[in-house]
Amino acid sequence: MLLSSLALLFIPIIAAATEKCLPSGTERAINEAFRLGGTGTTVTLCPGSVHRLNSSIVFTSERQTITTLGNPKNRDRALLIVEGADLATAIKADCQQCSHAMIRSLVIDGNRPILLRVVKGDALIEAGNAESQTVRDCKLYEPRGWSALHFREGDRKQCRLGHIVDNEIGPAGEEWDHDYDGMDEKDPPYGNPRADGISLACKDSLVERNVVYDATDGAIVLFGSAGSEVRNNHVYSRTRVVLGGINLVDYDPWKGDYMSVTVHHNHLHALGRYFKVGIVIGPSSWSDDTDSTVHSGSVTENSFDGDRFGYGIVVSSATSFTVLRNTVDENAKFRGVKGLKCPKAPENGKPTAFLINRGSARGTFQEEFVNGEVQHIICIDMPDEDGQPYKPWRLRDSPEAVAAKAASDASDLTNPAAQAAFDARIAEALVSYQMALITAMDTINHKIERLTNPVSDADFLPPLHEYEQGGQITGAPGGGAGAGSGGGGGQQKKKASSGNRDVDELNNKLEELEKGGKRLKKQLDGVRMEFDGLSNRLKKSADDNKPIIESVFLSVQSILSGTTALSSTKQRVFGNRAINGEESVFDHIPFGVFGVVVGSGALLLAATNLAKRWRSKSVKSRKGF
Repeated sequence: MLLSSLALLFIPIIAAATEKCLPSGTERAINEAFRLGGTGTTVTLCPGSVHRLNSSIVFTSERQTITTLGNPKNRDRALLIVEGADLATAIKADCQQCSHAMIRSLVIDGNRPILLRVVKGDALIEAGNAESQTVRDCKLYEPRGWSALHFREGDRKQCRLGHIVDNEIGPAGEEWDHDYDGMDEKDPPYGNPRADGISLACKDSLVERNVVYDATDGAIVLFGSAGSEVRNNHVYSRTRVVLGGINLVDYDPWKGDYMSVTVHHNHLHALGRYFKVGIVIGPSSWSDDTDSTVHSGSVTENSFDGDRFGYGIVVSSATSFTVLRNTVDENAKFRGVKGLKCPKAPENGKPTAFLINRGSARGTFQEEFVNGEVQHIICIDMPDEDGQPYKPWRLRDSPEAVAAKAASDASDLTNPAAQAAFDARIAEALVSYQMALITAMDTINHKIERLTNPVSDADFLPPLHEYEQGGQITGAPGGGAGAGSGGGGGQQKKKASSGNRDVDELNNKLEELEKGGKRLKKQLDGVRMEFDGLSNRLKKSADDNKPIIESVFLSVQSILSGTTALSSTKQRVFGNRAINGEESVFDHIPFGVFGVVVGSGALLLAATNLAKRWRSKSVKSRKGF
C-alpha cells in the first residue's frame, strides 16, 4: 500500500522528466518557440513555473497552444505576470492565421494593483479575428486594460466558434470615482477604471461554466455575436460594485444583431458588494443612446439571489427579444439611490426585479415585468450602509495623477495648505541656520580665550609618554598601537559646518593655531627633559672622574714646581684633609677654573643646540599658516 502511494506521488515528477517543459523565465523563450515552431506548435510550461512578461506572448500560426504540463486546473498551473511598464496584454492570439489557437491551464496576473491602469489599454488576453479558438481552465485577474478576456470580431468580421469554458475571472477593474476620474465616462484622464470580465464579439461562440466576480464594468458582455450561447455561468459581486452581470446592450460592431443568441441557466449573486443590474438588454438601458436598437436575442431560466441588487433584468430599445422563466430567490432584494448622472425628468423606474420600457421594447416577456422609464439605468448608486454614504473602491492613484496634483499645489500660491507648509519649511530652515551659526561662534570664542590665556593648571602637570596616555600603559615606546589607538579605526571626526563660509574659515585657522601651540608646548617639554638628562649625565661624569682629575692636577703641579718629593707629602696632606672633611685641592682656584670652563662649555653647547631646534620649529609653524 505504501509503495503504491509513493508511486502515485511521483507520477507528476516522472511525467515532467519524460516530457519537456519550459521552466520559470520571461516571454522570450515562449515567443521564440512559437516563431520557430510555426503551425501546430505547443509550448508547455512547467507546473508551478513563473513567467514575468515585459512584452506580450504572441501567437503566429494556426493550431498553436500554450498550456501547463498535464493541463492542471489547480495551483500547479504556470503563472504569467505582467511587468512591463506600459504592458496591458499578456497573450495576443488575434492574428488572422491564428485559427484553432488554444490557451489552457494558466494563471495570468494583470498586476493592476502594483502597476495601475494603462490608458486605453487592451485586454489581458486578446483573441479572435480567426476561427475555433479556445480559452479554458484559466484564472485571469486584475487586468490593466478594459477587459480580462476579449474575443474580437476580426479585421473582416470573420471571428467564429470561440470557446470560453471553465475559467475563473476576477477581480477586474476599479469603481468609477467622479472626484478622481471626472464626469466624462468616454474619456477619463487617467484611463478607464472599470473592466469587463469576458468581452465577446465572435459569432457562434460558447461561454460556459465560467465563474466571474468583481468585474466592475460588465461581467459577461456580448457585442452582438449572433448564434452564441451563454450558459451555466456564475457571476458574483463580492468586494467591488458590478455594473452589469450579463450585457446585451451594444449596437456595434454587428449593428445590434443578436440573432439566435441564447442566455440561459446562469446564476447571478449579489452577496457582498452592490450589483447594479443582473442582466441588461438594449442600448438605452446602458447609456443615453435612445436611437439604436438590438434584436432577436433570448434570455431564459436565469436566477438571481442576494440582497444587494439594484435591478434584476432591465429591457429597453430591443425588438424580437424573448425574456421568460427567469426567477428571483426569496432572499433577493432590490434597492438603490439616484446617482449624479441619472435623468431628472422623467426619472427611471424604481429598483425592482424586472423593469421594462414598453415604449421601446418589443417581444415576449414574462409577466413579472414592471413598466417604467429606462435610460442609463446603471446611474443608480448603492444606498447608504450603517449611516455611511457610498464611497467608490479604487486602487492607488496613478503616478501621473499624483504628480499633476503636486505640481498644481506647488504652483498655487493661494492654496492655504501649500502656503502654510512652505512658510513652515522656511522658518525651520532659518532656525536651523541660526543655531548652527551660534554654536560655531561659541566654539570660536572658546578657542580665542584659550589662545589668549593659555596658562592653566594642566600646563604644570608632568608630561606623559605616548604609551602612558590615559593613565595606563598602552604599548611600549617602540611597539605597536595600544587599545587607545585602535578605537577610532583611523577615522577623523567630521567637522560640523556653521553654514557661514567666513566663520568656518576663521574656525579652521584658530584650530590650526591651537594645534601649533600644542606642538610647541610638546617640543619645549621634550627639550626640558633632554636638558635635565644632560645635566644629570655631566654631574655623574664629574663625580666619577674626580679622583683622576685630582691626581692629574697634583702631578702637573709637582712637575711645574720641580719638587716631585712634595707630591707624596702633599698628596697625603690633601688626602688627610679630605678625610677630615676639610677643603681639598679640588676646591682651590686652579681646579675650580677648570671645572667652570668644562661646565660652561657643556651648557653653551646645549643652549646652542636648543636654540637651533626652536628656530627650525618656529619657521615650520609659520609656514603652516
